[in-house]
Amino acid sequence: MQARCPLCRRPVPGDAQRWCRCGLVMDSRCYDAHREWCAVSSVDAWIGALEY
Repeated sequence: MQARCPLCRRPVPGDAQRWCRCGLVMDSRCYDAHREWCAVSSVDAWIGALEY
C-alpha cells in the first residue's frame, strides 16, 4: 500500500515507509527529522503537537 508522508506530502511506497510510535507513517528522511520532536516519545513533544 502506498501512503503520503504527512510532513512532506510525497508518496511513500510500502518498502520505504517508516512507522512512528505516534501512529504516523512517513518517508525515512522525514522520520529521522520527526523522531526528535515526536508527540509521543521525545522531550520536545510540544512541537509534535503543532506538527499537524
